[in-house]
Amino acid sequence: MYDADRMRCPPASLLGYVTVFITLGLSAGCRMPTTVYGRLVLGQGDSGDVRLARVELLDTAAWDSAPLYEIAPETGGQYYRVPFEFPAVVPGPYYVLAWEDRDGDGRVSDGDLTGVCGGRHQPGWPGEPVLVYPRWTVDAGDIEMRTYSVLEVRATGNKLPSGDTTVFTYSFNHDVFLNSLVIAFPGQQRLPDPEAAGAKAADSTYLSDGWSMGGPMPSGLHQLEFRGAFRDSSFLLRAAVRID
Repeated sequence: MYDADRMRCPPASLLGYVTVFITLGLSAGCRMPTTVYGRLVLGQGDSGDVRLARVELLDTAAWDSAPLYEIAPETGGQYYRVPFEFPAVVPGPYYVLAWEDRDGDGRVSDGDLTGVCGGRHQPGWPGEPVLVYPRWTVDAGDIEMRTYSVLEVRATGNKLPSGDTTVFTYSFNHDVFLNSLVIAFPGQQRLPDPEAAGAKAADSTYLSDGWSMGGPMPSGLHQLEFRGAFRDSSFLLRAAVRID
């Protein structure tokens, strides 16, 4: 007796001839083991064309590693739903990553369309692993494709010509609420900016200025620590700013 999850098609031994088995298999859309398949589905309320994505199988949760297998979705799908299939893979555990490199930077980054098994692709969560055994066909299910959001901060700093005052500027790539900004000056204690808290709009530049210690300001690497709320989660971001 064959497990339906193991074998989606009847084995050839149950048919009179191999040629008959092949004919029936093709007509029924059966898959030969060992296979991983599924569907890319555009998340509700999101926009994009899932047919432009590529699907990867990785043996690690690190997205910067090279995939073991990579395919394009099958032809004939629609922009919001398209099937994919890895027709022959080596047995083992895999992570499925589907993504469209919208900015062309060659890596999963903010604004790309992405999806993983078992839920929404989130920073630090690679999805649920897919286990492939010899002669099994595995349905990875519907891979929900969503716009990937990674919060980033950009910060710069410089000393005024007088050398006795330091000024910092910073911006976020998404709307956030900033609870605190703490700056660590080289060789000095950490100092909070009492005026930093508040709502910050995406791509707007904010100023943390007037830093003075009654003499020449230090040069070198400054550490800026941002704490706040992004969507439904709290965040902690650090930025290193070198000032000569």
